[in-house]
Amino acid sequence: MTCRLQKGSRAWTFVEMLVAISLSAIFLGAASLVLGSISANSKRLTRVVEADIGASAMTNFYNQGGSKINVYASPNFGKAAFANEMRDKILEDASQSSAIYVLPRSINNTFRPELLRYFAGDPDTTTQRPRLDTPEAFRNFFIDLNPTAAAVYDSPIRNVPATSRPNTTIYMLAPDANQSYYRVRAIYEIDFVTTTNISGTYASVRRYKNGSLTDYYDVFYDSGTAGTFHPTFVAFERESRNAVLEGTDTDRFKMSKGNPFYLVWLPDPAINPYQGTAWTPVDPAAYPRQAYEHMAAKSTFLIALPMFPNL
Repeated sequence: MTCRLQKGSRAWTFVEMLVAISLSAIFLGAASLVLGSISANSKRLTRVVEADIGASAMTNFYNQGGSKINVYASPNFGKAAFANEMRDKILEDASQSSAIYVLPRSINNTFRPELLRYFAGDPDTTTQRPRLDTPEAFRNFFIDLNPTAAAVYDSPIRNVPATSRPNTTIYMLAPDANQSYYRVRAIYEIDFVTTTNISGTYASVRRYKNGSLTDYYDVFYDSGTAGTFHPTFVAFERESRNAVLEGTDTDRFKMSKGNPFYLVWLPDPAINPYQGTAWTPVDPAAYPRQAYEHMAAKSTFLIALPMFPNL
């Protein structure tokens, strides 16, 4: 019996070992060639530029002096990994927020509060609770609390931001122990700066917490003829709002069966949205997609955010 067991569990023969070693050498050799090709091409195709974004933007974005910043030019897949992490961070913050509001602007944002006063939450108050179910409603609410914010958020917004307001701020709010305040869980900013020393656009996406920068990624886009990165977001309202007709430009976005929501596009470091073929609209003007269908060719980082996350 001992002989039979030893015979059934014999070791590899010399020929079998030789074949296994040969196959391993072939696989390792192929892997090293692929790795070498990736490394060589990443160095050859990666380009770093010195972009002059201006002293005010440098201070506002990163609290740094000077006006020039070294940044990778698109396409850059390493930066795309940072963009993917930022998207995950946005979704994580959204899942822990009670309300999300997206506002367009043309200049730098200087309003990054930790708390927002909520007078309707005061004990025994007679103040009516504001109906904050559109970006415009929140814009007016925010300006009432911070009158000087009217200079930053100076454009009414219901659904699609104006082309003259290419930058975006996302306010994510959460409940506070004090019912007279909203806590600002996080603020995200998306900015595009036309550079002065090189023909192109500097794109920056940042996260702030209590006024401090916590995360960011950036990328440089060379100039082209394919149009701009617009819109950065669109807002959809409740279908019940169709009871009041306000014109096609507004009514076509009243299609949400539940809570109002946003579609948000982040700048994609792997795609230059300014280069390529100019887009010709396909959908009729009465359809909401006509306002943003071209964004499919400009970014792979699309995020759907409910205005009132029920998560």
